[in-house]
Amino acid sequence: MSAGRDEGSRRHALTGQVLHRGVVPLDTTHGPFAAHVLQNVATGSFAFAVARGDVRDRAPLLARIHSSCVTSETFGGCDCDCVEQLDLALARIAEEERGVVFYLMQEGRGSGFTAKARDRMLVQASRDRLTTFEAYARMGLGHDQRRYDEIGHACALLGVTAPLVLLTNNPDKLAALSDLELEVAGSARLRHPASPYNQHYLAAKSRSGHALEDPSGGPDAAELPEPVTEFSPYALPGAPRFVHLATYLLPVRLRGEPAPGGPYWFRVHAYFDLTDGRERVVLAYGPHDAASPLVRVQRESLLERFPLATGAVHKPLWHESVRRMVGHGAGYAAFVPVAGFDPELRERPANDDAAAVLLAHHLRGRTASVLSDGTLDAPGGSADAGDGTTQALRRLGVVVAAARPLRATSGASLH
Repeated sequence: MSAGRDEGSRRHALTGQVLHRGVVPLDTTHGPFAAHVLQNVATGSFAFAVARGDVRDRAPLLARIHSSCVTSETFGGCDCDCVEQLDLALARIAEEERGVVFYLMQEGRGSGFTAKARDRMLVQASRDRLTTFEAYARMGLGHDQRRYDEIGHACALLGVTAPLVLLTNNPDKLAALSDLELEVAGSARLRHPASPYNQHYLAAKSRSGHALEDPSGGPDAAELPEPVTEFSPYALPGAPRFVHLATYLLPVRLRGEPAPGGPYWFRVHAYFDLTDGRERVVLAYGPHDAASPLVRVQRESLLERFPLATGAVHKPLWHESVRRMVGHGAGYAAFVPVAGFDPELRERPANDDAAAVLLAHHLRGRTASVLSDGTLDAPGGSADAGDGTTQALRRLGVVVAAARPLRATSGASLH
């Protein structure tokens, strides 16, 4: 099915609880795909069916069921294999010129980002004596709480009736689709070598039944640059709307460059905003007491989680922010999540105010320099006085030096 075919008849079609919002073309590093934007009308959550070729044909269809991973797909983390599996699946589909990736917002194996962040904190605080599955058990969670009901609805909306050949290493996914009475013709593995940064994670997956070689005999696992301490959630002093849930270390790599940078170790601070009911994230680089860190309010993009060849706006700016913070020696970035899509399928960010409050909490008593690209500027404002982040931080009592203009490096990797 080519992008745009029968789009008018599909848009706003509803199957079960899944509404077809429309189609967005994606120019990926593996060629053109069509991203069908889907929304669960009961929960409000989004999903994507990223398709190539005629998916309505009855011949067996390559399919990847992929769960979201903000840490690898947005932040650039390399302590798992999620972004590699997404990239490999798109590459396989591009080779066949036909297939679909069902992208579901099921962070942390369906338990959410908070569970994922506390899992990493517990594992790192144990110095890897705990596995990720044991950490989930300690939190009172099952090792996998994902659901795949939306796949059947998505197939109906796209007209997919072919038996699916799943691109997966996880046998549980085949069983789950069979339980939903979706026809499965088999599976194909997605192979990617382990690294010192994801070896422990992949070893746990291998021992849990995934079709992966246990990488324990490979390269030595990377050592954490500093200790991680487990703690119970608490409200921030002076900003009780935010509950601090977890802090852990994330190795961030800028992928796909001629000479890949990093990994660079960032501290991930996970919060829950009691005011708007959203999870919030701040990434920090360098010494805790650095006198003059760089700061950045960074917007997320769901569509830029895919490896785009053209059209990305936010991810190149994040990559350049990482370079600037590493070069400077210290920095903080507060991420603004996507709140939804407007009627024209443009991504709509959540409110920025929370990001400034969290940055102010981390910057107490220090001077900061804002990395500004102008997207948050007040109308008609200068790069210094008019920058929205600068103004917000100053209102919160932070001493802010002149804003530093931020421009994405030409040809920067988007994945």
